[in-house]
Amino acid sequence: MSVWRVWVLFVLLVLAGPALAAEAAALRFGILPFNSTLALMKTHQPLRQFLQARLGRPVEIFTAPDYQSFLREQLDGNYDLMITPPHFGLMAIDKGYVPLYHYKARMEPIMVVRKDDAAADAKGLRGRRIAIANRIAFASIAGLKWLGEKGMRPERDFVLQERPTHGAAIAAVAVGDADGAITTTTLLGQVPEDVRQRLRYFSSEIRLPHVLFMAHKRLGTAELQRIKDALRAFESAPEGQAFFRETSYLGFDELDAGELAAYKPYLATLRQLLEQSRPQ
Repeated sequence: MSVWRVWVLFVLLVLAGPALAAEAAALRFGILPFNSTLALMKTHQPLRQFLQARLGRPVEIFTAPDYQSFLREQLDGNYDLMITPPHFGLMAIDKGYVPLYHYKARMEPIMVVRKDDAAADAKGLRGRRIAIANRIAFASIAGLKWLGEKGMRPERDFVLQERPTHGAAIAAVAVGDADGAITTTTLLGQVPEDVRQRLRYFSSEIRLPHVLFMAHKRLGTAELQRIKDALRAFESAPEGQAFFRETSYLGFDELDAGELAAYKPYLATLRQLLEQSRPQ
């Protein structure tokens, strides 16, 4: 190769350097697929844009086709920053992730029914169709445990329907394809108003810390603090206030070890379900 060609290649690499560095510095922001990809992107776009501007580096949103795939991605360390449920978060801690915040709103599993349904409580759905988002979703695990304490078992006492997302499970009730859906109060609050007006719910009376914001410790202590500061600044910014109002998440809160420990019984069920799903 001639000296001239080497020099041209060197100049091109120097000019491309900032762009390549910016691309390499992009934060991979994983979001649990609790809703359709389009809905997730739309809801979290203000947060992505705020973080990108505040941190001075690209932030790219990623999700997965289902909960199992999302869990595999996080356990492989493929997200730098992520929104994940606490029972997934407990597993992620062993893979190098650290909790930053959780939402102030409490995680409250509920049973959604149509307003004109005659059921007086969750037991009124015996022998009927109950939709869930995914068997390893926290709401599904907690909701099925709650029904089990009422003497109701899937397939024996009701027909269990698994839907792609919480939004799809709720919509199935609204259009009459299911008689009930296990979800959470915050997720019910995120469906369109015309759908929500046709529904009511029964509370499980389970209230635990909400989903976690976690980041991988490979980012370093200084960058983790910058992300925490940016998230806290988002909370008080106009776009952040609109985000928390529209999602019913209320804001961010610190998480202590005792709160996270409350999810350990659900982690045991999660591990059991994952083991049952392994190919024989």
